[in-house]
Amino acid sequence: MQNRRRNPIWRLALIVALAAGAALGTARADTAQFDAANKLYETGNFAGARDAYLQLIKAGPLSANLYYNLGNAEWRLGDSGEAAVDYERALALEPSHAEARANLEFVREQTGAKVPAAAWWQTALNGLNAGAASMLLSVCGWVAMFCVALLLLRPAGRTAPAVTLAFCLLTGAYAAGCLWQAAAFATRAVVIAKSVQARVAPVEVAPLADVLPAGSEVLAPEERGAWTYCTIPDGTRAWVPTEALEPVRKS
Repeated sequence: MQNRRRNPIWRLALIVALAAGAALGTARADTAQFDAANKLYETGNFAGARDAYLQLIKAGPLSANLYYNLGNAEWRLGDSGEAAVDYERALALEPSHAEARANLEFVREQTGAKVPAAAWWQTALNGLNAGAASMLLSVCGWVAMFCVALLLLRPAGRTAPAVTLAFCLLTGAYAAGCLWQAAAFATRAVVIAKSVQARVAPVEVAPLADVLPAGSEVLAPEERGAWTYCTIPDGTRAWVPTEALEPVRKS
């Protein structure tokens, strides 16, 4: 009777062990594939490396280093616009990725890309990605509620809870700002063509609004068939051929 009672427990333990083993095996396989793609890049097979990185992105999970390496391969292949998109995506996952930011600036300098001017507060709100900001905001919310409860239930000794509450409110406000910035970041699109003409109307004969080199950035793109209506770097609204743009956030 005792053995029968233990069987479900042993079965559950076996299932957990098998699941953990499968997860570890998958992680090792992903690492091996990533290393193999890096070796292709190191040996000068940039097209093969790009294809290998794309397969890893398709399979998931995503990482800043994966997009960073893909961007390097795209740049080596002469696709400067695609490289800029990949560096942007790396920064979306890891805003502190110094190499991706440096390479993005390098690509923009080489192509003469045009980007909207960023205010100081927008730069400050790039410190956390959406996932980290959401987690921090949640933690601040719970701690703040606990502090409020202490202040209501314990009239004496309010200094520590009050200071902690103020800190949580300020930190939570910053996290909320980072979330807002991440949402705004998701509405960007990058010019992947060598150069594209933005026009005041969605026809080739319409007056020219601006010429955007590869790596240039537009905001709030609204795709309408062959043309996309967006805010170009000088702050005006114009039409850009849809095929010349790549959204930073994939649908």
